[in-house]
Amino acid sequence: MKKVLFSLALIVAGSAAFAQVNKGQFLVGGNVSFATSKQADADDDFRTTSFNVSPNAGYFFIDQLAGGLRVNLNTFKTKAAEDATTTFVVAPFARYYFLPAAEKINVFADASYGFGSTGTVNKVSINQFSIMAGPAIFLTPNTALEFALGYTSQGGERWENLAGDVKRNNTIGVNVGFQIHLGNAKK
Repeated sequence: MKKVLFSLALIVAGSAAFAQVNKGQFLVGGNVSFATSKQADADDDFRTTSFNVSPNAGYFFIDQLAGGLRVNLNTFKTKAAEDATTTFVVAPFARYYFLPAAEKINVFADASYGFGSTGTVNKVSINQFSIMAGPAIFLTPNTALEFALGYTSQGGERWENLAGDVKRNNTIGVNVGFQIHLGNAKK
């Protein structure tokens, strides 16, 4: 049993040398986030809950730089509302890994800009800009667990006020993600 565990440990440790962030690789995965907030005022408590899922697929056009497409699906519910508001955004993205492929822990930055819709009954258009950065921990040569600090800014019809001036909704949060790197590593 000790030999088996030791062999597995060597395989996992040795596999980090082939973390796949090289030209010609594919990237498939996504991230999730959950948030809840409570704002108390003199009249009533205002509570909100949101859940976001963002699957993505990309391709490494050059070493350490991938581009692809991300879909953001977010549900937002307030305590007083009977139905949740759903937001759907499709966004191209670019992602850069700062360290060479041989690192078990890498650091990445990711940016995207997309368009979509939000609402319960009457759908309205939105646009969304997102950036995030953080460590990617390669569990195996082909899988990475990611933790990122992110910033998202939404605008469009959803955020217009009565005067017609477009305002933006800005959010800072923490994301947890998982990526699968497909293809053969460059030798």
